[in-house]
Amino acid sequence: MPNTYRDTPAPVALWLIEDNAAFRSNLAEMLNSTDHIECSRDFSSCEEALESLPQCEEKPQAMLIDISLPGMSGIEGLKHILDIAPEIKCIVLTGSDKQQDVFDAICAGADGYLLKNTSMDQIVHSIQDVMEGGASLDPQVASIVLNAFPKTNALPKEHDLTEREIEVLKHLADGLIIKEISDLLQLSPHTVKFHVANTYKKLNVQSQAGAVAKGIRKGII
Repeated sequence: MPNTYRDTPAPVALWLIEDNAAFRSNLAEMLNSTDHIECSRDFSSCEEALESLPQCEEKPQAMLIDISLPGMSGIEGLKHILDIAPEIKCIVLTGSDKQQDVFDAICAGADGYLLKNTSMDQIVHSIQDVMEGGASLDPQVASIVLNAFPKTNALPKEHDLTEREIEVLKHLADGLIIKEISDLLQLSPHTVKFHVANTYKKLNVQSQAGAVAKGIRKGII
């Protein structure tokens, strides 16, 4: 059977937060069976992960986080995780497709939102997409992302994004990653990341999914 995953220089170091022991164990085992993900730690609660994170010399590059957890919710935990280590890519993996959960997760800074019925192949690809500067949304909740942000009567010109920032945002909406945008616009990846960061700031969002959703709802793109 051919390998459908894209080549990566090294496995992504990942932590998993999931309270269902059987699901957590199976998911960790399947992730570790690939050449692209190393699920080095797994936790049943955000409290456990948050206790370990500051003490860990080699922090994870990414986390898969459930929303419905005992004690602190995954969304609240996500905020604390990003306060400690904002460079960590956080992807929600949950059974909830409620609009409010999607909205709260994106506003908290989630880089992706997947449902638990997502295939393993898609989970791995989603993690890779996020690590390469993209975002990952389950097709079943993609429309929810748009509806999660209130509609506005603002005209498209009523914003302070530059033409280049709008151009980059449009490419993000098309699903392109930083390197692809860099190649297409003949800009350095650093410059593209600078435009993305400015766009997040101006739109008052914390993730690509949030920026794209707000850009569409405001008629910018």
